[in-house]
Amino acid sequence: MSQQFYIVVNQVIMFAVLMLIGFVMAKAGVLGNDVLNGLSKLIVKLLLPCLIFHLIIGNGVTIQRIWDNRYFAAALLLMYGILCLLGYAMGGASGLRRSGQDIFAVATMFCNIGFMGLPLIESMFPNNTQIAVCLLIYMTLDQILLWSVGVFLSGRNAKRKGNSWLQNFLNPSLVGIAIALALLYFNISLPAPVTNAVLGLGECSRYLALLYLGALLATMPVLSMLMKPHVYFLIVLKMTLLPLLGYFLTSLFFDATTSRLLATILSLPPMVAITMIARTYGGDERVAAETVFVSTIACLGTIPLVQFLLGILF
Repeated sequence: MSQQFYIVVNQVIMFAVLMLIGFVMAKAGVLGNDVLNGLSKLIVKLLLPCLIFHLIIGNGVTIQRIWDNRYFAAALLLMYGILCLLGYAMGGASGLRRSGQDIFAVATMFCNIGFMGLPLIESMFPNNTQIAVCLLIYMTLDQILLWSVGVFLSGRNAKRKGNSWLQNFLNPSLVGIAIALALLYFNISLPAPVTNAVLGLGECSRYLALLYLGALLATMPVLSMLMKPHVYFLIVLKMTLLPLLGYFLTSLFFDATTSRLLATILSLPPMVAITMIARTYGGDERVAAETVFVSTIACLGTIPLVQFLLGILF
């Protein structure tokens, strides 16, 4: 059995412990709604952008390496298109109405790379420049598509609208990516105290984000959500079977490390921000919440299962 499988198991156990602590703290009244709202803003607006920023400037990424991986970017665009179609197919098969199918397609396309993906992938591929380059490309496309296609699909059947697309693009993650790319392009090195401070803030996101997820679960009617068929379509097809198929297909064109990265990304649950986007743009918030939170619980079992099957089959 591969060493990466044990790394993934250890990380998932840590995820479960941190989420359990957050769940208990919420039930005990320590992490109330006001604290969670503030914590969410801190993670999204500061800690995650710091983690992404350091991932780019602290792992030997260069502009040339980014250009050399342009075919990876093309593969990602194809992947998003397939995930969108799969989301609509699963939503339709589950009997969701049109607005529910829209938000379910968005949930299928955009995974929880920030709260769960980055800590998991960094533990699997420590200090790997190729992974850092691929993650930079992935997160840049992910943010662009989320705030364009994702926002459009979430609110196209609603009268209520949120911020303009330009305002959405000026989010901290994309700003952090743009600054990091500018530093790389002009070959500017930051002083060690600055990079250490950014790294320290980014490292905090690993733990606070999972505490936040656990606390959110304490506020959700999990038992009633377990009865929804569309959630199981996502867990079985997208989070378990598709990563295996994706690894097989991408290994025909990319190296094993890049293929495993894509398989790991596909195995992640939807991002929590989809519930916030649905609320802001008038999408089906109920479907978003059901999909996000049940799949987040399920991923504690499906992520190790996918890695185990990858080790056996490939």
